[in-house]
Amino acid sequence: MKYQQILLALCLFSALFLKAQQKMTDSSEFAHFDCSITQTKQRLDKKFFASTLPIELRVSNEEYTYTTFQLGKRKNKIYLYLRILADNVCLKKEKNVDVYFKTGEIITLKNEFPLNCDSFFAMQLNKKELQKMRESDITLIKIYSFKKNYEMDVSEIQNQDIQHYIDCLSMYKIRKSDEVSLKKKDISQQ
Repeated sequence: MKYQQILLALCLFSALFLKAQQKMTDSSEFAHFDCSITQTKQRLDKKFFASTLPIELRVSNEEYTYTTFQLGKRKNKIYLYLRILADNVCLKKEKNVDVYFKTGEIITLKNEFPLNCDSFFAMQLNKKELQKMRESDITLIKIYSFKKNYEMDVSEIQNQDIQHYIDCLSMYKIRKSDEVSLKKKDISQQ
């Protein structure tokens, strides 16, 4: 009798587990309302920095390829980081990203990161670019590499995340992590 109850409980538990495995959620189905800003003790060019969660954009003209769109902050400057998640994609150090808006406007961005084949793009956004991204929805982002152009459609929910993260980073104060940890050590030694 006990074995039958245990067997029944295991069957019910495994049925629930299998059902949970079949349901897949996509982070692009809902907008994020928390800021999710991360700041570690690491430094970038000897300066403290903070970053938001990356937003995954699907490349529409290449199968099984994604690009991460991430915003970060150093000092009082906000940066855009893009990375194509594919091997051997070489980006030049020139104007190689176009951002298309619903209004029909296009902003061309210049890679400030050195010539690389790690498919990495980084650029400090100015006030005009930030304002445009905050006020207008992005419809498409094109990244130009040596061999191929990559196109990513941006959904309404991803636009909400981008605008929310810009607002969050604009208000975020960079903390000097090393000083905070030193103060804690000093207090604990007394």
